[in-house]
Amino acid sequence: MTDRNRLLLIAPVIAMFVGITPVLGATPEPTITPGSEQGARAYYAQISDQLHFTAVPGTTRLDDLLVFLGYPTTGDKLRTLDPGVLMNPVQAAAPTGLSLSINGLSGATLREDDILATRFFAPKIVNISQTPLTIGWRKLVRLRSRPDSAAARAGVQTAIILFNFFAPAGQDPFSNQSINTQVMLIAPAQPKGLLWLDFDPNNVLGLSLTASFDAADLGGTRDYYVPDGCNACHGSPGNSAPPMINYLDTDHWFDRLENDFAALKSTNTALLFDAHTNDPTQGPFFAAFDIIRRFNEEALKQNSIAQPNTFEAQAARVWLGLHAQSDQHFSPVDRAFGNEKWQPTEADGLSRLNRYCFRCHGSVRFSVFDRQAVVERAGIMRQRINPSQAQIRESSTFKMPPDRTLDFSEIQALDEFLKNLK
Repeated sequence: MTDRNRLLLIAPVIAMFVGITPVLGATPEPTITPGSEQGARAYYAQISDQLHFTAVPGTTRLDDLLVFLGYPTTGDKLRTLDPGVLMNPVQAAAPTGLSLSINGLSGATLREDDILATRFFAPKIVNISQTPLTIGWRKLVRLRSRPDSAAARAGVQTAIILFNFFAPAGQDPFSNQSINTQVMLIAPAQPKGLLWLDFDPNNVLGLSLTASFDAADLGGTRDYYVPDGCNACHGSPGNSAPPMINYLDTDHWFDRLENDFAALKSTNTALLFDAHTNDPTQGPFFAAFDIIRRFNEEALKQNSIAQPNTFEAQAARVWLGLHAQSDQHFSPVDRAFGNEKWQPTEADGLSRLNRYCFRCHGSVRFSVFDRQAVVERAGIMRQRINPSQAQIRESSTFKMPPDRTLDFSEIQALDEFLKNLK
């Protein structure tokens, strides 16, 4: 099976983004701006000029980016090596690791904090309409630009590399190829502060993702070009503001074991893959969770510079506040933020919003954990979950949620909940 055919079959929502696609046969306006090939080529040309890094679609490889960052190794090694190896300077430098010089550019030593790596369950990228589900997983590798590297000289502080994997429940997903590999370059000295690159399954730079970010019917796909398709779900719709890093929401991952991913719960699959357990009292869980905590601290630091007062930054602050001294799973009501908090009596309704809506509305336009934002949109949300035929005819992307057809009882429960919000 070709990589493209696999994408078409899986049709995942790949990325730290989420969104909605058209019913087949229709050509509505997309919910997530897809951008254009011309715009993506111009964007890469701009990056090449700004960073003095040659970003040529179809030619530039992930390996080239790693050299630029001061890590002369291969993307395949970064993808396949255990995070524990990557984060240990001696093991990372060894021939069995990344084959780096531990004393590299201008004598700088490879340090423990230079590489952060973690593997985790990623419910947001799963095509929930599949039976049985093909489970989505991610491996995140954060690299600090090594001193005197070309990246450091260009003002790139760090790179976040996100590999995306899919496998049936019970199989090791990380033995597979990454369906798509996204890169964020954190460069505060540059105008937007965060730049995007996207690599195909062969680690070659591409212009776009072929994915279903706008999938009312998850059988359809379209191309989402950099930077538009990236920025839309990272706090910059229409490229209008500095984009932000999305924090990793462990609580949402564990929430989903209670509904759509009960199979993972029954098999006791570790959601923090490197913990090998879901028991927060065990040492391996402490270590794996702390990696997430460290990443989220860095994400919030970037958010606080880029757009400090956004709901995305607020959500990251809440997660870090709850988990400052705890690795436990907190309920949706506990994670509320904003001027009006969700109440325990509203837990069932919020759980439904979390299950059906958070996939998009945890990072696009508003968060379901902001009660006031939901109250202000309750009327249109009621129409979205139960639209009229005229509304459907006008736009096939009007109906929500985008990734499934709800049972009538669930529509009724959501409608009643939203109707009574004050």
